[in-house]
Amino acid sequence: MAPPDTAASDAARPLGDSLRQLPGEVVRDIRSAEAQLVTEADIPVFARFEAFMPAADLFFGGAMLLIIVFVHASGVRLVTNRFQHRLEALRVRPSTWKPDLHMIGAVVMLLIVHLFEIYIWAGSLVGFGLVPNWHDAGYIAANTYTAVGYGSFGVPPGWRMLQPFIALSGLFTIGWSVSVLVEIVRGSQEV
Repeated sequence: MAPPDTAASDAARPLGDSLRQLPGEVVRDIRSAEAQLVTEADIPVFARFEAFMPAADLFFGGAMLLIIVFVHASGVRLVTNRFQHRLEALRVRPSTWKPDLHMIGAVVMLLIVHLFEIYIWAGSLVGFGLVPNWHDAGYIAANTYTAVGYGSFGVPPGWRMLQPFIALSGLFTIGWSVSVLVEIVRGSQEV
């Protein structure tokens, strides 16, 4: 049987000796860091989530997102019903240019729906005191809703996670509008 590798144990011995010779401050810092790691591991999952996504942002942003989707659903239903009604009339008396006018009208109506949704976001920002005036609130809401995201100011630091909810509402509703426009173009081409 081969003798144990004494070279490896001799090499480890100076490291252990040097750790024992560390100044007291370093040892205290290491123990403090170990204690902090243990403390952070004991934090409940919800508290860790709260550090990532504050509950106020989550509930306010989520509620506003649902309101915006409801408003958009109502607006899209109004636009598509009106467009379908107009197309039925055009099927009885076909025209080459009237479907295009109705399509432009549908686009304008969808634009108005989106502007109203931006207005709702701006109103909520002003109403809850997150932004001091309507002009700034409209700027923040429009930039974030369209996912452009540029600008030198936004909501207060404690509410910054609200802006992704504004962006999500814009992404959902703009994507929805694009799908509606595809159907409107198809219907116009059919007539």
